[in-house]
Parts: sequence; C-alpha cells; structure tokens
Amino acid sequence: MASRVEMPSLSFIVARSCPGNIIGCENKLPWHLRTDLKRFRSITSGHAVIMGRKTFESIGKPLPGRINIVLSRTPLPDIANSFWQFHDTALLWARDRENSLFLADILSITREKRDFFVIGGAEIFNMFTDLFYKVYITEVLADDIRGDAIFDFEFKYPLWSKVAEEHFPQSEFDQYASRFRIYQKRDKTTRYRLLPTFLTNANSRQQWLERNLIRAQSDKRSNNKPDNAQSTIAYPASARQSEFNF
Repeated sequence: MASRVEMPSLSFIVARSCPGNIIGCENKLPWHLRTDLKRFRSITSGHAVIMGRKTFESIGKPLPGRINIVLSRTPLPDIANSFWQFHDTALLWARDRENSLFLADILSITREKRDFFVIGGAEIFNMFTDLFYKVYITEVLADDIRGDAIFDFEFKYPLWSKVAEEHFPQSEFDQYASRFRIYQKRDKTTRYRLLPTFLTNANSRQQWLERNLIRAQSDKRSNNKPDNAQSTIAYPASARQSEFNF
C-alpha cells in the first residue's frame, strides 16, 4: 500500500512598507534595516528557501546555510545545480512551481525540517498564495518609500490569527522604525502526497531529474571526497559580489 506522507508547511517571509505595501524598487530593498536582516537569517537558516531569479540576482550569491531554490525558466548556464555537492549551502534551479515544491519538500523532509520559505519577489509570492500557512512580515513604518514591487496581501480575522508582534525604533543601524508580526491561518491546509506519486509523477519533474541528477551523480563519483572534506562551489565573480549579508 502506498504511504501517505505529510509535506512540510510553506511560509512567507517578507518586508514591506506601511503604508504602501512596497517590497522593492528596481530589484533592490528601498531601505536598510540591520535588525530585520539578522532576523531573516535567524529564521531561515538551515531551511530551504524559494526565490525568483531577480531576487537571486539582487542578492548576488546563494544564501549561506540554506538550500537556495531559484525558480526560473532560464537557469544561468555557468552555475550548475549542486544537488550532491553541498553541506549547509546549496543552489538548485527549478523551471516551474511543481519542481520547486518537489525540491523543497524532499530536501526539507531529509533534513527533518517542518517548513520552508518563499522569500520573493512579488511574482513568486503570487504564485504560492494558495499554499502558504504562515507569514513572517516586517512592516517598515515610513510614508516616503517609493517602489515598483508590491505585496498587498491582507491578514484579517477570521482567516488569520496574529501570533506574535514586536516593535523596533529607528536607530543608527535601522533606517526606519519597523513592526514585526507573525500570522498563521486559523484553519491549516495540510499537503499530503502518496509516496510513489511524489517521487515519480510529473513529466517536468522527471525531465529535471534526468537532466540534472545523472550529471550530478557523475560529478560526485569524479570528485569523491571524504565525509569531513569541505565542498566548494565555484560561482562567477559577479555572483560573489553582494552588499547583503543575510
């Protein structure tokens, strides 16, 4: 009999202006909040994170200590998938929502993580609005912020419950005052999959596996290292330069 497996929960983590609901301007954050960046790192470290290609390019490198899944129809040709070649950090490409979920689900399960995160941008948030159960949201309290990307989802009772709230003043490290909240759905929608279907269904997933994992297995055999060896992934110089540290 096929095993019925509970999938990890999907959470959003996002910062937006209040008022305005702006999350970006020309593919950059229109503020600097060190407190929020440190919290982002603390919440997401050790987990899988799904992002769009523009978000990945704005960060400039894979987020350390996380499984970085970049959703893009055109993966960068000079940055290969590193499915077998990571310890704490991985960079994986997915061509559609189903494959990104497959990667996030199976790698979260193997790492015994009960949730993973969608981190942006606006189009990627919209793609997953029917699935997310919890949101970690920072509201930047300023009325002079301008931008071109918006996250205007509302979290109202009785559909949502606020489970945490903190306030942070403007400081030498934080450009604006901010408010951090956590919301979760009052009625959780749990995703289940039948194990054989989860592992074998969907032509696009099978094509991804054939194209990437066979190559990765070959790379693993040719670069066989002791378990305690440090694996390194080479990225182009442009991808190593980033003002972000989160």
